[in-house]
Amino acid sequence: MRLVILNEKAMDKELAVPIYTQSGMIYLNKGAKINERNIEQIKKIGINTVYIDDGINDVTLQEIYDAPLRLKAIKELKNVFDECKRKKYVPEQPVIKIVEEIIENINISENAYLYNNLAKNDEDLELCTHSLNVALLSIIIGYKKKYSQDKILKLGIGAILHDIGKMVSNGEDHTIEGYKLVKSNNYFSATLCTCIRSHHENEDGSGYPEKLKGDKIYEFAKIVSICNEYINILESDDSILPHHAIEVLAAMGQQRFSNDIYKDFVGSIYCYPNGLTVKLSNGLEAMVIKQNINMPTRPIVAFKENDNIKYIDLVNNLTIFIEEVVY
Repeated sequence: MRLVILNEKAMDKELAVPIYTQSGMIYLNKGAKINERNIEQIKKIGINTVYIDDGINDVTLQEIYDAPLRLKAIKELKNVFDECKRKKYVPEQPVIKIVEEIIENINISENAYLYNNLAKNDEDLELCTHSLNVALLSIIIGYKKKYSQDKILKLGIGAILHDIGKMVSNGEDHTIEGYKLVKSNNYFSATLCTCIRSHHENEDGSGYPEKLKGDKIYEFAKIVSICNEYINILESDDSILPHHAIEVLAAMGQQRFSNDIYKDFVGSIYCYPNGLTVKLSNGLEAMVIKQNINMPTRPIVAFKENDNIKYIDLVNNLTIFIEEVVY
């Protein structure tokens, strides 16, 4: 199995992992042959990479959160958002249930990947999908920081509700409106509410709504901020892969993000997913087959030589590095 960019090189290959609609229907099933027509259709629904079956068994997809669970969570979160929109109140029990199920089932292995195989075909569900993705990455950072289970639960709730204010407003004031909505429920802690209010604050004070700086921004908000920005970059229309998204975050630098939180983030997000073809600094083309924990830029790769598969562990070969992704 190989991860490929959707272009002419993917033509006539068989899909190895199904593509779903956000409502849970199969859009294109495993085994479907990729052709010029469905390449354009798949790109239009916001998917730019797919796993294809190339007969190589060294790669198996581990998802951070399996597709059936993601689809279930999106549906449940949509019910929460709809109720909030009607009643201007956030019910705590269904939110707690969603986040507890995430914590119970999330795959925090270094080999797990936040794979995008959900079609953007329903505007009403896009905010739910985005919110779920931000929560998944925030929880992973919570584990990286060795938070207690209770603290991870609170972080996950703050992350999954970070954009709840968009039920009231799509402007910058969605942060304040979200804060008001969540604060009206006494269950939600002050720190959790502050996370929702402050997830667009920047380390240098250039954010909103209060232009807070540095230590004035609560840690939960800093975590949600970088996860939110990363997901926004991936969800853009520019066919961006994880390593490019991290480069964009790096360019934003300390003006936007806390140095400690940035380090935790890049130490948690593995930027060359398993199955991706890369060009090495020694000129070889190889496929990423396994990650090295805490070393996201130095995975284990495989290449073919004289019909034999050979492996390079980039942690043990420091003079060799990934030069570029092969498109």
